[in-house]
Amino acid sequence: MAGKFKKTSDIFFTVLGSIVVVGGLVVLFFIENPVRYFVYAVLLVIVTNFKSLRNVRTDLKKTAQNLMVTTGVVYLVLITVLSLSPFLKIMEFKWSHRDWRPVNAQKIQPFTSWDSGYKRKGNSYVNIDYEYQFNGTPYKNSEPEALYKYYPFWNRKKSRELVDEFSKSVSEKIQKRDYLILTNPDQPEKSKLFLSTDLFYFQGSLFYDLVTGLAVFILIFLGIIGAIFMWSLKKQQK
Repeated sequence: MAGKFKKTSDIFFTVLGSIVVVGGLVVLFFIENPVRYFVYAVLLVIVTNFKSLRNVRTDLKKTAQNLMVTTGVVYLVLITVLSLSPFLKIMEFKWSHRDWRPVNAQKIQPFTSWDSGYKRKGNSYVNIDYEYQFNGTPYKNSEPEALYKYYPFWNRKKSRELVDEFSKSVSEKIQKRDYLILTNPDQPEKSKLFLSTDLFYFQGSLFYDLVTGLAVFILIFLGIIGAIFMWSLKKQQK
């Protein structure tokens, strides 16, 4: 009876784990990022691993696993690079939307806010409402979460201060016209706003959050190792 229950529970947790993993992948691949990024990764893997596809008939399972892992790695590298470079993200969008044309903003209104994280950790972000004209016709649109700014664990400023600082930097970008609005000529009501044209913006990427979190973990680990070493040294001296 106990063995049967254990087998049932193992199957349940395996299925549950698979659902969680698949759900996470769906969010990552198709919700948080455009589907075309995943398509780029798949095409790149197929082109660069064309010879290995010949092994599909002899070892389908192994070939499929290798291609899936490679595709996952390429995809993660791709979205990381694009998240670090607003300029490259703009170039990719222009390349994938070649008919879209730049327009000037008649009015642009930022709304900065704070996204709470674990304890004191979190990030600032801004939603943008803007107006533009195309062929003499005015249009209104909005760009949710147009720009982020992440902060390290060791930041001790209050969220209100951080949002105010971020708000000032956003206002400076708007004043300097460091943004780009593209619209679809066939459907002018559709548009896309890029709030930054910087080549590199590390603190606006989730990768920054990962790196600073990893740095904290390494520092804590080294601190523990150092404490153990000092304790062992003192013990030997006694």
